[in-house]
Amino acid sequence: MFAIIPTPKVCHLSSDQVLVLTKICQNAPFPHVIDTLSDYVCRMFDIVLTPTYSEVGVVFAMDETLPPEGYTLVIEDRTATITASTSEGAHHGIATLLQLVESDGDTLTLPVGVVEDFPDSTWRGMMVDLARDWHDLSVLYDYVDLCRFFKIRYLHLHFTDDQSYTLPSKAFPKLSTEGRHYTEKELQGLVAYAKAKDVAIIPEIDVPGHCTSFANAYGDIFGTNGIICQSEASMTAIKTLFTELCDLFSPFPYIHVGGDEAAISKWTECSATMEAFRAKGYDVDNMDKGELTEIMYATFVAETCEAVTACGKTPVVWEGFPESVNHLIPKNVVVMSWENYYQTTPQLQSAGFRLVNCSWSPMYVVTPAAYWSLEEVYNWDIFTWRPVHPDSPYIRTGLTIQPTEQVEGGQLLAWGDHIPTKFKRVEDGVREEQRLMTERTTALSQNTWNIQKLGDFATFSLIHDQVMAKYSLLKGE
Repeated sequence: MFAIIPTPKVCHLSSDQVLVLTKICQNAPFPHVIDTLSDYVCRMFDIVLTPTYSEVGVVFAMDETLPPEGYTLVIEDRTATITASTSEGAHHGIATLLQLVESDGDTLTLPVGVVEDFPDSTWRGMMVDLARDWHDLSVLYDYVDLCRFFKIRYLHLHFTDDQSYTLPSKAFPKLSTEGRHYTEKELQGLVAYAKAKDVAIIPEIDVPGHCTSFANAYGDIFGTNGIICQSEASMTAIKTLFTELCDLFSPFPYIHVGGDEAAISKWTECSATMEAFRAKGYDVDNMDKGELTEIMYATFVAETCEAVTACGKTPVVWEGFPESVNHLIPKNVVVMSWENYYQTTPQLQSAGFRLVNCSWSPMYVVTPAAYWSLEEVYNWDIFTWRPVHPDSPYIRTGLTIQPTEQVEGGQLLAWGDHIPTKFKRVEDGVREEQRLMTERTTALSQNTWNIQKLGDFATFSLIHDQVMAKYSLLKGE
């Protein structure tokens, strides 16, 4: 049995025959993929693959009939040929090759045979909370490598929250928290690195709640009562910030606009917001306040999403608005369904939204206070939610829906709420968070790449340990 995660759909390899790997062919349809392989082999084994223009060693080929992220790996005679229709597929072939490579210190070998594979889910993601605890830039590069090694497509970065605003801004420079923000140059470097590895970053500015940093820096524009004001000036500023975000992360298709856990009742206490909705034609003085605030919420989300769409990006939001305002939310929005409290997955499904499974249990990692075992993550699937909110209708039973293409995949999520109080040094907590996320990424990869279980946990656990040993080489451990 060969240790490959995620498990390939077709794998016919022989342990009796091996290919000695020494060269890499430069005649490739995906030049940056060659760079990834050379970089990773050097880092893992301290061996430099010899560049060649002969069809020997690792060879890349294009076949447009293969699925967008599919690949074949054929190892025979003097070559290991990775064939794909896209560079993403070619990168997945590299990830498989690296998990198969063995080294005796001086020589790299591969088993002879064939691997054919493609993902069942288009959305295979992980999220890291950068706002509650400072993450050194090098940690973000590590997460890109983790995604690449395990065929994770999206790296969702939660850049802003009450604790800090970790992004740069030319239009509103005071938003950036002193000593706790990345520079434009640093993020440009990260974007280039992720793009070269075919890992798409999903940046998030979380609004209209989680907005203390907005109030502290520009209270005159955004308001100071715990939620972003919906005045003309404030909404113009929000759209400007998201336009900046789209520009900074221009190579990638998705922008996350937040949309969760906002104190929306406070909008009725904001004279500027009330005036703005009077101007929109709402009878704000006589309407039911609950109905009014839900409409305000949907309007904020819709206008923010429309600004993102105008930049050629697809907006992503948290499950946070109720069913009653679904008609106000643009249907191109991707909704991350997590608690089945604000709105249930079946309701979102009926409304026609694209969905990502972000079930709190077992997909959340709140270091060190709450997380689930590798086995529990392995036993999860993208059509199953296990809420923990006491008011969710599925709190006791959980929820499993029929397989549907509306659920595009699933995501593992790390939140840093407890790190400042549970660790003497934040960097120690971040390191522990990284360890927990890395360990569970194997199960995330397995369950989003292959919708159907391809084996039991005992077998997966053995494979997990072997593949993690390979990944540790990439990390230099």
